[in-house]
Order: sequence, then structure tokens, then C-alpha cells
Amino acid sequence: MKPSVLTAGILAATLMVAPAFAAPEGGETGEDDDPEKVEGMGPEESEQQLEPTNDPIDQARVETNEKEPLGRYLTNQDGKSLYIFTQDQQGGDYSTCDESCAIAWPPYTTEQDPAGGEEVDEERLGVIEREDGTRQVTYDGWPLYYFARDVYPGDALGQGLDHMGGHWYLLSPEGETIEKEVQEQAEPAEPGEP
Repeated sequence: MKPSVLTAGILAATLMVAPAFAAPEGGETGEDDDPEKVEGMGPEESEQQLEPTNDPIDQARVETNEKEPLGRYLTNQDGKSLYIFTQDQQGGDYSTCDESCAIAWPPYTTEQDPAGGEEVDEERLGVIEREDGTRQVTYDGWPLYYFARDVYPGDALGQGLDHMGGHWYLLSPEGETIEKEVQEQAEPAEPGEP
């Protein structure tokens, strides 16, 4: 499968930046609600390396991963963590994350209705239509998103972040938000590993 421009941009940007919680160069701190800021990236890097939308995949598949202390949580078919945004309304028919927000938190979009893995309750899966006409995957009524700094399967660097006016949390297969503020980074995969 050919990687999308967004995926390539995220990887390039992530490899060039400092850790997510390091202070920006020059010692400046704060401004966490700056709509142009992508966590862990300078504004120029965000603008040049990422696009605000990603191409929908043919059929999204929601799976699960498990690690302590987070427990079991939702991922995409490749093991990338999926998040909910507390500014969204559970059961609502739209996403509140677009434009700059969708650069940092790309929506999980699909052409066909989504499918679920063994641990996933398929009755909780759904879609909403975004302003650009793409179909975003939902679980238990929550729109699902990636985090731009998560590169490897098992990364959960967005967990518990307060960004863009709300909190971002992983979601359990039971549809419960996981509110432990523990950011996790996975070990990079070796060449040839899935």
C-alpha cells in the first residue's frame, strides 16, 4: 500500500522534532491553546510537513491493543492508537475538530462502513459525515482520531493531552474513556517487522 502524503509528512515531522513535552527553543512556554500549534512541532514544521486532511482508507477496521497502565484500548488495523475529543458530543452527528485541529489530530476516515476486530463490539461502530464530505469512523457515538506524533503501532503520546480546547483520551472496547494521563511511546519496529 502506498503511504499517503499525510503519513509521510507526519513521519518526517516527527523525526525532526524534540520530545512532545520539551519547552520550545528560546525557553518560551504556554500558549497551549494556540490553534496553529501542533504538540511537539513548531508552526513552520506543522504547516510545511502536514496537511489538514488525510485520504480515507477503503474500509476502516477497528482493533484493540492492551498495555499497562492503560488497559485495553481501540486502534486502527495497523495498531495505531485512536482517540476521542471531549469537545465532541457523544452521539452527535458532526466533529468539532477541523482545520488546524485536524492537522494535529487527523480523523479516522473510511470509504465503506467500518469493521471491527475480535475484541470490538461492531454494534458500537458508525460513521459521521465531515464538512469535506469524508466519512469519519465513530465508536459508541464518539468520532475517532489519530495523533500526529504517534508514529509506531503502540504509541499513545496523545493520551490525556489538553489541546485545542479539550482533552484527548483513548477509548476502551466497552466505550469508556481511559482518563489516565500516561503518554506511552512504543519501541520502533525493526526493518522487516510488521
